[in-house]
Amino acid sequence: MADADPNDLNGHRARLRGRLLAAGEPGQGLLDHELIEYLLMLVIPRINTKPIAKALLREFGGIGGLLAADAAALRRVDGVGEHAAAAIKIAQAAALRMIRGQVAERPVLANWQALLDYLRANMAHGGVERFRVLHLNNRKPVVSNYAAPA
Repeated sequence: MADADPNDLNGHRARLRGRLLAAGEPGQGLLDHELIEYLLMLVIPRINTKPIAKALLREFGGIGGLLAADAAALRRVDGVGEHAAAAIKIAQAAALRMIRGQVAERPVLANWQALLDYLRANMAHGGVERFRVLHLNNRKPVVSNYAAPA
């Protein structure tokens, strides 16, 4: 079997992978700690990552806070090194790009929920207070976006 994982922990990783890739919305069948656990498994191959995933979610109050945490704060959690912190930050970057793309594709004022989702994902879980200025043109899409620490 080409995908056999010698570090599979009695099939646990294969079961998680199966649930992640099952039909429907990706990851729908996984709990929050299982999503983070699977992400960590990709960069920490030889240990059980479930305790680390649970500790991260507990420390940062959920997935939103975890993804928004800075790399130094992530590395302070036992078991999280540079590779694991980078994996979490890449997940945040991908999520933000997806949301920005959705906002950019539509007139913002015609879809307040998309704008609120973007701002919540980008700003709600940060540890530093910021303000944001969005400039709109006559057709109401965002033409520029400025964010600065308060």
